[in-house]
Amino acid sequence: MALFRRILACLVTAAIMTPQIVLACDCEEPVIVNAMEAYEQSRREGRDDVEGFWGIYLDWIPQSDISRRYRMAIVRNSFDVYPDADYIGVATCDSPGCVRGEVKLLLTRTDVAGEFEATLLVTDVDGAKGRAFLIDDDEGRERSALDLRGVTYEGNVMAKWMLRIRGG
Repeated sequence: MALFRRILACLVTAAIMTPQIVLACDCEEPVIVNAMEAYEQSRREGRDDVEGFWGIYLDWIPQSDISRRYRMAIVRNSFDVYPDADYIGVATCDSPGCVRGEVKLLLTRTDVAGEFEATLLVTDVDGAKGRAFLIDDDEGRERSALDLRGVTYEGNVMAKWMLRIRGG
């Protein structure tokens, strides 16, 4: 039965590249949303500080062969997935370890401005959890980095930070 669910989920995931479909399930397969819609939302006027178009490099995953760079749009969670998350990070590229449209990051506001409860979702694990903070990047651009060093899985940091992509 588990094999059947995995095969079905793979087939559905492959068919989901049509813009309006959203897949949300309680299985281990990725939750896919419309990546182009997330990208457009991440660039709109009046967005929140954490919303935007970001680059991330995962330098540790329990399966080291899928550690890679990819691009992610962080937007308000308006996709009817992960109801406890205020924001979701959506992969906007296909890359080893992620699929375009896959939800990779969950952020929930805390009482402190620029601080979030974060879950970084990865294949075959529940996800790394902890606190993430908006900070200035190395070039002094305000709130252009998301510090993820407090987000860990089994004591390991998976990504040190995400950087806002210029113009994004």
